[in-house]
Amino acid sequence: MQVQELVSASQKSGVAMFVELSSTFTDSMDRLAHLNLEAARNFLDATRNFSQRALSAQGPSEWLAVQSEFMAPASQQVQDYNRRVLELAAAAQAACVRCTQAQVAEYGTQTRAMLNDFAQRAPRGSEPIVAALDSAISAAHALYGSLQETGQQAVEAARSSLEMATAAASKSAKRAVDLTAETAKR
Repeated sequence: MQVQELVSASQKSGVAMFVELSSTFTDSMDRLAHLNLEAARNFLDATRNFSQRALSAQGPSEWLAVQSEFMAPASQQVQDYNRRVLELAAAAQAACVRCTQAQVAEYGTQTRAMLNDFAQRAPRGSEPIVAALDSAISAAHALYGSLQETGQQAVEAARSSLEMATAAASKSAKRAVDLTAETAKR
């Protein structure tokens, strides 16, 4: 394959990757916007209901009961929202990784083809240079694989941390609601 053809194929591949990543970004932002609108509507509805019930409360114990009834679902809604945001981010990240992996594999193939073309046209005695270039390409590909694995581990660590924080917040909110309900009974 000629160098011009390889460069042209590389440029076309770059444009295709840009279009795919742009589409993924746009879809992810659209989903996030819909999620935010849904969360805002739910919050406003819950706040309106809470306000109406709190204003009609006959005494402090009834008001505390209304408040505790509001807090538990609100806490759960925040946890659900965080979980869904994390799911959206993970899906977008996975799509970007797939696109990038395909692009890197294609670049590797094209680079090796260019190296082979260079090796065939190179003067005698340039075999060590070709071997060094081949080794550098292999090392770069291995580095990319290592960085990708590290990135995946970071995403998993973030997901795990969020799940632990969500569980702790849920327990804390439940204790607060239980304490408020107990206080309201007295």
